Amino acid sequence: MAFVSWEGVLALIAGALYGALFGAVPGLTATLAVALFIPIAFFLDATIALPAIIAISSVAIYAGDVGSAIARIPGTPASAAYADELHSLSRSRGALYGLGISALGSSFGGILGTLVLAGGALALATLAAMFSSFEYFWIAVLGLTAGIFASGRHLLKGFGSLLIGLLLSTVGVDPTLGYPRFHFGNPAFLGGLDYIAVMIGLFGFSEVLYHMGAGTNSARAADASIRREALSNFYAGPLKLIRKARKLVVRSSLLGIFVGFLPGAGADIGAWVACSLEKLTAKRQKNEERVVLAGVSSNNAAVASAWIPALSLGLPGDTVTAMVLGVFMMKGVTPGPLLFQEQMPLIWILFGTFLIANILLLPTVGLLTARIAGTALRLPFNLLLPIIAAACVTGAYAINNNPLDVGVMVLMGVVALMLRRGGFPLAQVVLGMVLGPILEQHFMVSAIKSNWNALSFFERPIALILMGACVATVILGIIAHKRRLTGNNEGG
Repeated sequence: MAFVSWEGVLALIAGALYGALFGAVPGLTATLAVALFIPIAFFLDATIALPAIIAISSVAIYAGDVGSAIARIPGTPASAAYADELHSLSRSRGALYGLGISALGSSFGGILGTLVLAGGALALATLAAMFSSFEYFWIAVLGLTAGIFASGRHLLKGFGSLLIGLLLSTVGVDPTLGYPRFHFGNPAFLGGLDYIAVMIGLFGFSEVLYHMGAGTNSARAADASIRREALSNFYAGPLKLIRKARKLVVRSSLLGIFVGFLPGAGADIGAWVACSLEKLTAKRQKNEERVVLAGVSSNNAAVASAWIPALSLGLPGDTVTAMVLGVFMMKGVTPGPLLFQEQMPLIWILFGTFLIANILLLPTVGLLTARIAGTALRLPFNLLLPIIAAACVTGAYAINNNPLDVGVMVLMGVVALMLRRGGFPLAQVVLGMVLGPILEQHFMVSAIKSNWNALSFFERPIALILMGACVATVILGIIAHKRRLTGNNEGG
């Protein structure tokens, strides 16, 4: 089988290194890495191109956490769910420990996602086909609800940040009716705000502005002067945590798998819900390690499960699988139920590649990127600050080669600075931008096809289950919020 040939091994290694490079640079996402590789993939055999693409996407999504560890700049919307916790861990216990949790947690989540992909692709694809716009609407509501109660003590401020994100998501053309909105006469805004540029501004450039205004130099540099870490900090510590919190890993991975196999949903919602659930149910208010572990295991489990609708139904689970479907069609491979009968060698190559990428590539390439991150954290902060600023500008421009994105990034940095000083959380802004279009589109589609009958949102069994999950999240969130406030008052 071509997978075990030297060409297949070389494709895996080259794809992993390429994905690590793209994922670690702000603005250069896993989707962009795969998109730039697609022209090359057209000239490669499918048994070579497929392992490379899997290695690129799996490692790039993990490498997106490197920016969070160094400068609180998440590489993906999903990693924004735990960016603060990962950055704090990397500052307090070292980059190797924080990124070790990310790499090994991603590895375990990816393995579980692959096992589900191999064992139940057709069954889960049948379930995904039952989802209509009503179910997708309730999934978006569930993600937003969980995001509010994960914002900490100040729920109203979390809700305000979420509303800002929802407002930003309305810039551009109405996804249902096609009306232009909030473009201020500039055609460049008709496509909406690029959430990667917004995210870089919110988390990265705001950090630069904050420390410039505060005059932070030697004090922060001393905090960043982390001792040279032992190799065991990357493997032993995170493995001990994973063994102790194995139920959390399984629960979060299953959440990621559930959301990932829904066509078009992607991994973002699963990571946010998993992190929010951990924050709500945590016995201790300070649970950074478990929040990061929940997010990364859910994130990478969804990467594997996103292939379920792509292979079984020919429906892309995310943008990466959408591009892969194009490669399949060009190679004469037709996705669908017959694929499992006519192209089983290719299917086994896909399963094997996912397992190798998660068992071998993530821990090894992850260690390399963590070492680089640890070196960056030991730099004096007054030297690191201009490097972060340059990376923000470069990353924002590289997304679309559009100077306007740099302006949006700078503006979002200023907005984020004001929000931070007011005590408003920033992660909820990203959540609102990600889920806003999904919520609006599926609400409008559902309302139009039901002739604006509100009861139609409660008539389907799966929709009722999801609505019940939303209600349960609200109840659980209120209880956790009261418990948190009571604990703080008793402690004071």
